[in-house]
Amino acid sequence: MISFDSGNKGSGMSQHEIAPAVLKRLKELGGNKLIIGLIQMYLERTPAKIQAISHAIERTDYAVIENTAHSLIASTGNLGGMGVSNLSVKLEQAAMEKNMEVISRVASELLVAEETFTAYLKEELEKI
Repeated sequence: MISFDSGNKGSGMSQHEIAPAVLKRLKELGGNKLIIGLIQMYLERTPAKIQAISHAIERTDYAVIENTAHSLIASTGNLGGMGVSNLSVKLEQAAMEKNMEVISRVASELLVAEETFTAYLKEELEKI
């Protein structure tokens, strides 16, 4: 597990946790073609999801926040972005509870973690 410390003490886990073993396992199962396809799909679709969350926060649209956060849980976790996936779970839960204070805090953390994860995926893509 790779962990990029964000200085977020007390959470028990870095928001930037990445599990390289996940991509390694996917490569064993489906080869480079599978990995390339999954990473490219993630890189193409995720910016719109992050933007949708941001706009939904501005509009206080809890349903969009909840649904979009939910869609990030699997897409990031399936590629090893455990920090982003875990933050997405927290964001989804906060949206269900209609807790905008928590949503705002977690969304900020999510943005940083997602940028870190995207950089990691781009580096992995260049290695293939």
